[in-house]
Amino acid sequence: MGFPAAKRRRDAGHLGGLLSVALVAAACGDLLACDKEPAATSAEAAPPPATTAPPAPPEPPRAPDILVDASHVAVGNNQVVAGEPGLADKVAVFLNGRPLIEGQTVGFVAMRNAKPSYVAAVVAALARAKATAASVNTEARDGTTEKLPLTFAKAVRDCTTVAWIARDAAIDVWPAGGGTAKRIVRGLAGPDITLGTEAARKQSTGCNASELVTGADDGLTWGLVFDLATSILGAPGARASTAMLVTGAVAGRKLVRESPE
Repeated sequence: MGFPAAKRRRDAGHLGGLLSVALVAAACGDLLACDKEPAATSAEAAPPPATTAPPAPPEPPRAPDILVDASHVAVGNNQVVAGEPGLADKVAVFLNGRPLIEGQTVGFVAMRNAKPSYVAAVVAALARAKATAASVNTEARDGTTEKLPLTFAKAVRDCTTVAWIARDAAIDVWPAGGGTAKRIVRGLAGPDITLGTEAARKQSTGCNASELVTGADDGLTWGLVFDLATSILGAPGARASTAMLVTGAVAGRKLVRESPE
């Protein structure tokens, strides 16, 4: 007995549905797997490597800071007690082999109340450390900071001007080769810088020396030497452009200077 046509159509549709499910299952392997997102590859899952910042470049070498005051000479973090014998040798220990000393013009700071010989000792130490010249920064009378260039010259021409401040604060001016000294007596407030500068200008007439020899008795302060030297070098028409420090001189006598080395 044959099946009714309607039943045959229902069975055919049912078989078609089962066939579609079977084909999908075969394609997916697992009906649940078709509902899942594809797994990320290891390259996609791993975070990008962190970038490492390049190391900071090293600081460029610099000369040590040098400070001279009434009781010490400081070279970087090292301090030398001033006023004791051999100050230049003790300071040189901390300068030899330090960066930007040998072959350089080295700057340092000197307080006004330092003794003139302390500043001269630093200059001698720099010369021993093979610096070529120096410049000293000091507070001027008007409160500004000025710079005095210093030379390590071993000798000067006989016509070179010497300007020396004596213990009584008088200024003596004469030629380095010896001769009559011009004395400017102490002013009301100390050495008469104005008249001392004028005397030095007159003394240098006819001499093309580029140095000024200067210094003071150690009973006075460095600030007075600095004021006199910067005034003479900065005067209109001045021929000298750098100062040579001495720690002893006799007015009118030929200059005898020990070598800074």
